[in-house]
Amino acid sequence: MAQGYIYKFTLETKEKKKVEVERKNKETGEIETIIQNKTVKTPTEFVVKKPSRRLIDEAEAQYAIELSKNIKKGIITKNMLVKKYADTGGQLTETEAAGMVRKLQKSNELANEIQLLTVTDKKENKKKIEELQVELLQLRQELADLELSMQGVYGHTADARAERSMLLWYTIQLCKVVEEGEEKSFFDGLLYEDQLENLYEKDEEGTLVEKEALQNFMAAISYWFYNNSADQEAVEKFIESSKKNA
Repeated sequence: MAQGYIYKFTLETKEKKKVEVERKNKETGEIETIIQNKTVKTPTEFVVKKPSRRLIDEAEAQYAIELSKNIKKGIITKNMLVKKYADTGGQLTETEAAGMVRKLQKSNELANEIQLLTVTDKKENKKKIEELQVELLQLRQELADLELSMQGVYGHTADARAERSMLLWYTIQLCKVVEEGEEKSFFDGLLYEDQLENLYEKDEEGTLVEKEALQNFMAAISYWFYNNSADQEAVEKFIESSKKNA
């Protein structure tokens, strides 16, 4: 099965090149060719590939590894935090906390079911997938509202940190630059750790084109991750909206 793409976009890069320029010699009247240094705009294509089943499995393993690491460091999970608030009389009542735990569990179950139906036969299961996606988005919105009301403390949980790590992993694995018709990794390095370091370097010290490409990459990956049916048009609208609201 062809892997396909989540999103494609083109950015213009500027570089100085030696180019041949024809001009008329004022003395002889003849046309001659000279070499000049000129700033040339070159369109560069970037792509975000759709992950294969194997890559999705590897991403889930990456999430589990990071979650385990964070828990070992003493960072609590979302479920633990919710229960802690209920036990200590925090911002959530016991009933609210129990409801949030159920919503977290249900959202995970829905996401897994959607992924399974998509991999099994996306076309045949289209209607069921769409129904589950509506339910999942509603649940995630409810959870997001609750998290916002708790002043962002969930962003520091083991789950949130592991999820951010998985999104970075997807970004590095799926984001490519097209050079001479060939797709190449946008990030330098043979090992994942080196590529991750290069991601941070591009974010902090990269060229304007590298920074814009990285911004588009991460927005596309994020949108796809939370909206499994993401396509070119939907991602474009999301990125344009994000830039307007930035």
